[in-house]
Amino acid sequence: MRSTLNLLTILTLGILILGGWRVYADARQEDRMISIARIAKERLHSEIRLRSALDGNAVTTQGWVRDVPIEWFHPVPMNPWFESTDRPWLEVAAPRDGRRREPREIAISRPDQAAWWFNPGNGEVRARVPQLATSAATQALYDLVNH
Repeated sequence: MRSTLNLLTILTLGILILGGWRVYADARQEDRMISIARIAKERLHSEIRLRSALDGNAVTTQGWVRDVPIEWFHPVPMNPWFESTDRPWLEVAAPRDGRRREPREIAISRPDQAAWWFNPGNGEVRARVPQLATSAATQALYDLVNH
């Protein structure tokens, strides 16, 4: 009887350790993806700042480039949640949204949405995030990546 109880205790402990390890590994993976997205966003924003300062690019009255060609980047800064080449890579905000600091849609819920958002009215660059189980969780992830 005692050996069966010991065996069950060891099995339970093993399951708890494996479960805890999985939670820890998932959290580390999410931290890595957030870090990758932040670095890619800064790289994208740095190139936009540089190209806005150089002669030869069409800029808005606020001094930001009007368009961001993908050819400026080798390799292209990828949003780690959306690395598919089928998806548009960058959405440029419309002139009527020149004062917006955030995109209207922070999460991607459709395949036609771009992974990045840029507003030439004020130079803001944002990474979109995946749609999570709740809007609060989605907003929290978006804030971690973009602020």
